[in-house]
Amino acid sequence: MELRSKYAFGSRAARQNDNRGVIFSDISILMVAVIWGSSYVVMQIVGEALPVMAFLALRFLMSIPVIAVLGWRSLRSLSGQEIGTGAWFGFLLFLVLVCETTGVRFTSAANAGFLITVSVVLIPLFELVLFSRRYPALVYVATVAAIVGCGLLSLAHGFRPQLGDLIILAAALVRGFQITLFGNSSRVVGQSLTNITFVEFVVVFTLAGAASFVFEHNAWSSMQGIGIEEWILIAYLGVLGTSFAFFVQLRSARITSSTRVGIILSTEPIFAAMFAIVVANEQLTVLQYIGGALVVIAAFVGRIMTNSPKASSNEGSQSSSRFVQESKVNGGG
Repeated sequence: MELRSKYAFGSRAARQNDNRGVIFSDISILMVAVIWGSSYVVMQIVGEALPVMAFLALRFLMSIPVIAVLGWRSLRSLSGQEIGTGAWFGFLLFLVLVCETTGVRFTSAANAGFLITVSVVLIPLFELVLFSRRYPALVYVATVAAIVGCGLLSLAHGFRPQLGDLIILAAALVRGFQITLFGNSSRVVGQSLTNITFVEFVVVFTLAGAASFVFEHNAWSSMQGIGIEEWILIAYLGVLGTSFAFFVQLRSARITSSTRVGIILSTEPIFAAMFAIVVANEQLTVLQYIGGALVVIAAFVGRIMTNSPKASSNEGSQSSSRFVQESKVNGGG
C-alpha cells in the first residue's frame, strides 16, 4: 500500500513537472512570436540608418557569439557534413533575409508580417511538385485563401502592387523552398541542428559582410553615425530575435508537439500588425484586415494539417528538425 501511494505521488509530481515544462515552453514560444512580430518595425527603424547588407552583417555578428557559447558542447564535434549542410542552407537563409530586410523598407510593417507568413502554405505545393507528397485537400484550400489574402494586402492602396510586397513574397517563396529541401534532405538526419545553424549564421554574416564591403561604400560612415538606439535594436534582433529564438524552439521541439508550437507562432503576423499600428502609427485599410485575416487563418490551418500525425508519419524522424528549420527563419529570424 505504501509503495503504491509513493508511486502515485511520484506519477503526479512527474505530470506536474511535465505540465510546467509545457506551459513554460508555450510562454517562451509566445515571446518569440512577439519578438518576431516587432522585428518588421525594428528593421524599418534601423533601415533609416544602415544599408541592408551592413545591417545583416552586424545582426549576425551579434548572434554568432551567443550561439557559440550556448552550443559549445555540440560545436566541439562539428563535422564536415554539417559544415556543408549549413553552408548550403545558410546561402538560402541569406537570400531570404536580404529579400525580407529590403522588402520591409518599401512596404508597411503590417504587410511584411502578413506576407512572409505565406511561406507556410507554399511548402505543401513545393512538396507536391518536387516530391509528389500530397496533403489533405484542406491544405490546398488554405493555400488558395492565402493567395487571395496576398492579393488583398498588395492591392489595398491601389491596383498596382507595391514593390516591397513583391520582394517580401520573393522572400516567402525562397523560405518555403528552403524549408521543403531541409525537411526532405536525407543528409540532415543524424546531424546536429545547433551545428548546422551555427554554420548558417556564419555564412550569412560572411556573405552580408562581403556584399557590404563591395557594394555599400557608405556602410562604414553609416555605422559611425548610428546612435545607441540603433545599436540596441540591432542587438535585440541579433541576440533575442535570432540566437535566443533558435534555442527556445530547439528546447520546445523536445518537450511539446510541433503543431502546438506552430499554432503559437502563427500569432506572429498579428503581433506584427499590432506593432505596426502602435509603434509605427500605420493605418490599416479594410482590405488589409481581410487579407491579413485570410493569411493568418490559412497559415494556422496549414500548420495543423501538415503537422498532423498522418503527415508527420510520412516525414519520419525528420519532422522535428524540419519544424525547427521552419520556425527559426520566420519573421526576423
